[in-house]
Amino acid sequence: MDKKILIVDDCDTTRKLLSYIVRERGYKIMSASNGIEALEVMASNPVDLVLTDLNMPQMDGFELSRNIRSVDAYRDLPIIMVTTEAGDADKQMGKDAGVSTFLTKPISPQRLLYEIEKLL
Repeated sequence: MDKKILIVDDCDTTRKLLSYIVRERGYKIMSASNGIEALEVMASNPVDLVLTDLNMPQMDGFELSRNIRSVDAYRDLPIIMVTTEAGDADKQMGKDAGVSTFLTKPISPQRLLYEIEKLL
């Protein structure tokens, strides 16, 4: 499988866990610790899906999603937000920012993979 997924989370442990789950399914993984770093990665490495946290330093997941949507090549890129924020207002802000799917932590590996495969 040649699909590339960018995992964006400020927690190293979470990035490693998500990478392990996704890599086991055969996807190629890139990672970033915040939204600014994610945009830098994406500028030189095309990706097929972004898996991002909401709360991160320097640039949160909403701002990252808006920035991604502003690039023509990534206007339709699937974005999955995985976060502890489960409120309706957060979900609406995610939708407004261009998030494709909003998942609340903790999430099962099966659910995560299901959502990824549905979007790809």
